[in-house]
Amino acid sequence: MTGKLWNKKPNLLKPTKTITDHSHDKCYAKITRNCSTKISGEHFISNNILQGFELNKKVKIVGLPWQEKETFNLLSRSSLVSNILCTTHNELLSPFDAEMGRLHRIIVQFDEDFNSENPKHDLSVFCGENLEKWMLKTACAFIASNQIYSDGVKKDCILKDEYVDILFNDKPFPDNWGMYFKIPDDKQIQKYHSLSFRSLTANNELKVVEFLINNFMFYLVLGQPDNPRSFGIYRPRGIQLAKGNIKKTIEICWQDKKYNEGIFMEHVGTTKEAPKEWDEYLKK
Repeated sequence: MTGKLWNKKPNLLKPTKTITDHSHDKCYAKITRNCSTKISGEHFISNNILQGFELNKKVKIVGLPWQEKETFNLLSRSSLVSNILCTTHNELLSPFDAEMGRLHRIIVQFDEDFNSENPKHDLSVFCGENLEKWMLKTACAFIASNQIYSDGVKKDCILKDEYVDILFNDKPFPDNWGMYFKIPDDKQIQKYHSLSFRSLTANNELKVVEFLINNFMFYLVLGQPDNPRSFGIYRPRGIQLAKGNIKKTIEICWQDKKYNEGIFMEHVGTTKEAPKEWDEYLKK
């Protein structure tokens, strides 16, 4: 990793102006007492990521908590919305959506360039705190919209005040909570244009969310894990992909510089085969 581009700072959301002193009953961030009077439709998967998967105004989705295992559905982006945030809190989260949306686009661009005739070295810099909070934002959206399923069973999970404080009041994650990256056993990665989620729960609490983004496996851990390394590298400093002599790096900046463990993997190609259900679903 380069180590010289540690300059991507997080967006802080704690209000600097007078708060509204209003709590909207339908907003999951109402404990902040800084709600607007209008509720808004919040995409529980970021709209700018969904756009990258859209075809003919439909998004091919697999792995949502309520879906049958290995079953694809074609859904409109507007169907993946819930009224769970007021307009103020919805808009405040947009920097986290933007950062994760950019990460997804960079992963796709790196893959496309690796497959070109003349691939080149590349580097992109991201804010780790913003990516981590996007994961928490998504987890909160699933909880608030009653979309948490585990092993095919719907779970009524608690949306803790602590999650809201981390998102909107800049409270730090407790030790060992937050983002992990799971390295494949063979340190090789084959790209697949997909997005999926898997939830692990216990005692009416969401404990872990697995995010599989184009075969990059991230975890959000909400609690003290018995074995943190089982989820991979905690707050990775960066991810470097190599194919031959070409290297592409995703530099991840953390304000706490103790997080400096890098990940090195080999790019081995792109899975281009369409899911077997795809032709049939296009007819719908």
